[in-house]
Amino acid sequence: HIHTTTIGARTLLCSAAGRMIGPPHPGVPLAYGTAGFRARADLLDSTFFRMGALAVLRSRSRGGLAVGLMVTASHNAEPDNGIKLVDPDGGMLDVSWEPHASAVANAADADLAAALDAVADAVGVVSASGGGGPGGGRG
Repeated sequence: HIHTTTIGARTLLCSAAGRMIGPPHPGVPLAYGTAGFRARADLLDSTFFRMGALAVLRSRSRGGLAVGLMVTASHNAEPDNGIKLVDPDGGMLDVSWEPHASAVANAADADLAAALDAVADAVGVVSASGGGGPGGGRG
């Protein structure tokens, strides 16, 4: 059973136990690079959700073109997995978006909406909360 919780103007999915899908684990920063995020699977739960939100902003920045999110299997140990955003042309995420991905993945729950709005501001689009875009889009 999935239910929702509202943080600011954003509605985030929660697990059946009511646990917020938050940052990976304190003290374990994730960094997006050419291969996307690579880490143990147990560190990536929240990152999958957060990259879905980032994909929406990337799509808006590209005029609504589809942006994909791919789970990457590893040739290493079974728990070693990854997440990669795929640009509309089928290629890897533009390198200029890598810092945005890292910032969103590592934001504290309380700062997630602000992190997404900061990306929207930086790329000139309006986020789901109404933030971002020229002049910030906030009332």
